[in-house]
Amino acid sequence: MSAIAILCQPSSRHYNADMVRYQAKLLLLVFATSTLLEAQEVRVVDLLNVKQRTELRFPPAPSECPDECIHGCVGGSSVADGASDPRDLRALGVALDRVTPTDITLDTFEAEFRLLNTGLAPIDIPVWPHLSDLQPSSESQQFSYLNLGLQVRFSPTGPGVGWVELYGSPEREDSIITLKPREWVQVKAKVKLHTWPTEPMETHLEGDFWLRGNVFKPQVCGGFTEGVNIYPNHTLFPAVAVHFSPTRQPKKP
Repeated sequence: MSAIAILCQPSSRHYNADMVRYQAKLLLLVFATSTLLEAQEVRVVDLLNVKQRTELRFPPAPSECPDECIHGCVGGSSVADGASDPRDLRALGVALDRVTPTDITLDTFEAEFRLLNTGLAPIDIPVWPHLSDLQPSSESQQFSYLNLGLQVRFSPTGPGVGWVELYGSPEREDSIITLKPREWVQVKAKVKLHTWPTEPMETHLEGDFWLRGNVFKPQVCGGFTEGVNIYPNHTLFPAVAVHFSPTRQPKKP
């Protein structure tokens, strides 16, 4: 019997909460897979051989600045949190089309992401690899930008997560694109885990994302970034089976 047919059966008093959650997740996977098959690719972003530039400039300390002034130079960031609204017509999903190799370690591995507009409304997506390119010529001028984090994370076991980021500004042509419903962007990148389990395991890698609007405020010998999370609804896609070992390849002499 097909997954859809199973999900359409009347509910039974023998169905517990776990079964209901399982059926809901299965239905979402069926919907997500059919959405992938009908979607249209509009951009390829290849980061495999790109060294991303993310440093931002700020005004230097004055030459007459005393030692305590220089030592007081600080930078930082803050992020306003929130949650998605189920009524929001915007939605995104990240599918992992390929992971190479599937025997992953603490070294970098290649991942191919498919970022898909699964909602009913267009959404702006940053696609530029270099944050540094988006900063105005004046190092004292604050500026706004978007950043998108494409994640891989262990599922259902953890902890294990890695990511790559893209950036965009309305002031830089072609750094932001508008994804219409059922359009998608392919991103090829090298990913490194930032957290990981301490034991080898058979697990799955699942795609995810974050989307954030930011304002960088340069200060003398520092800078501060204020971020606000943007919460389109999430669509989950099937995960990729991998073997993980918490080891590194020996360095070549």
